[in-house]
Amino acid sequence: SKTMQPEKLVMTPHGYTSLRKAKNSDRITFRRGSFREYNDLYTADLSFANAEKLSDANPQMKDYLWGNVELVSWKSTDGIPLEGLLYKPENFDPNKKYPMMVYFYERSSDGIHNHRIPAPSASTINIPYFVSNDYLVFVPDIVYTEGYPGESAMDCIIPGVQSIVAQGFVDHKNMALQGQSWGGY
Repeated sequence: SKTMQPEKLVMTPHGYTSLRKAKNSDRITFRRGSFREYNDLYTADLSFANAEKLSDANPQMKDYLWGNVELVSWKSTDGIPLEGLLYKPENFDPNKKYPMMVYFYERSSDGIHNHRIPAPSASTINIPYFVSNDYLVFVPDIVYTEGYPGESAMDCIIPGVQSIVAQGFVDHKNMALQGQSWGGY
């Protein structure tokens, strides 16, 4: 049998979900979004060429300060390369000092293109709410060593926070840490 290699069809800074193919044509539908863009519905052919937006479910988003997200890197206390997400306010000024929330739960950096709805939660922080109110939100990845969850979190989070603070735009007297479930350990 012939082995097919994967082919790159589309590469954009978005999350793609809910892929569906039409039964009787070569059309697909999918949802595409990012931190700043709601997961609207799109259609395209099987090559993803000429994607057409079919919905505009949250046009009111343009009226709010939404913020931005970027991937950041640092090393753990043990020298392990790590990544995390840094959410910044819409009109971020690197010369200003911002309070910072640190939210942690295992690994989250692969969710850089996830849209986050500004809604209350029973256990996690509302990232869009904090960012739209001039907070930084840092979400570090944690590499756990079996049997040492607390030490592992400390070895990953503290150097990550220090690397962000060292950039000069964090109000280091106004930082908070929040984790839930395993992150709450």
